[in-house]
Amino acid sequence: MPKTFKSNTKIVFVILLILFILIGVIWFYYFAAGVPSFDKGTAVTIHDSIIQGISGLGSVAIAVIIFRIVSLENRNQSLEQSTLNYISQTMGWSYPEWTSSVEDDIRNKTLTNRYYARLPSKTDELVIAERDRQQKRLEEALNLHTRIQQTIRRIRNDVFSCAIFLILPILLSLLLLMVVELLDIFWNFVSLSAVVLMCSLGISLLIKMVLESTVKES
Repeated sequence: MPKTFKSNTKIVFVILLILFILIGVIWFYYFAAGVPSFDKGTAVTIHDSIIQGISGLGSVAIAVIIFRIVSLENRNQSLEQSTLNYISQTMGWSYPEWTSSVEDDIRNKTLTNRYYARLPSKTDELVIAERDRQQKRLEEALNLHTRIQQTIRRIRNDVFSCAIFLILPILLSLLLLMVVELLDIFWNFVSLSAVVLMCSLGISLLIKMVLESTVKES
C-alpha cells in the first residue's frame, strides 16, 4: 500500500476523531446547560417542529430532484440529437439513435478517419487540421454526454441516502412523541439529539447532492 495513501488515511482518521470529540464536548455542554430548562413540553415542541420542518423540506427536495433529473435528461437528449445531426450533415453518416456504437465510433476516431480517408488531399496539413478539429468537437460532445449521465446516476444514488436521513427523523419523532411522557429528561435529550443529528446529516447530504448536480461544460 502506498505511503501517501496510509498518511492520508491517518489524517482523515485523526480529523474524524477530533470531530467526534468536539461534538461530544458540545453535546455534553448543551446538556449540562439545558437540563434546568429542558422538560417534556420542550421535547414535544421540538419534535413537532422537526416533523413539520423536515416534511416541508422533503416535499421541496423531491420537487427539486425530479426537476433536476428531468432537466439533465432533456439536456442529454438535446446533445445527442445535435451531435447526430452534426455527424449526418458533416460526414454523411446517419445513425437512427444514440447508441454505444456511436460512442465507440467517436472514441475510436472511426468517423473522422473513414470520412477523410476518401479525400484525395487527405495528407494536406489543412485537411489534417480540419479532421482534428472535428474529432475534438465530437469528443467534447461525448465527454459532456458522459458527465451528464454520471451526474444523473449520482443523483439517483444519493437521493436514497438523503431520503433515509430525512424520513427517519420524522418517523422517530412521531414515535418519541408517543413515549415522551415515559422518558426522563436525560433520555428525552438523548433521543432529541439523535433526531437533530439525523436531520443535519440529511440536510448536508441534500446540499451535497444539489452542488454535485452541476455539470461543467469543460
